[in-house]
Amino acid sequence: MAEMSAGAALRQLKQAHAGLKKARQLMRQGRENPGLTPRIVDAGWASLIQAHRLMAEIPRAAVDEAVLTQQLSVQRYATALLVRLRRLLRTGDAGDGGEDIDALDADDDE
Repeated sequence: MAEMSAGAALRQLKQAHAGLKKARQLMRQGRENPGLTPRIVDAGWASLIQAHRLMAEIPRAAVDEAVLTQQLSVQRYATALLVRLRRLLRTGDAGDGGEDIDALDADDDE
């Protein structure tokens, strides 16, 4: 198996982030149609699983400052999504209370 470069690790992290963003977009649709809640939770959970799997596959040899920064950004986004999924399961509301998940996108360019 070939070693992963820092550039490949960054691409992998961006892929993980894109999957999390798709789950977040589904949550927006859920506000308009509460009947979609079970599907939204399933999709969000699958997205979290995939993101964590992609992050875990990055070997130490591929880690540099940019990779660490991007990893932090994806982790924060994943945590915010998890908080929203929890709220959705508890109350049926994926509302905008608490931390603004969209503001976390700004960290991607650090």
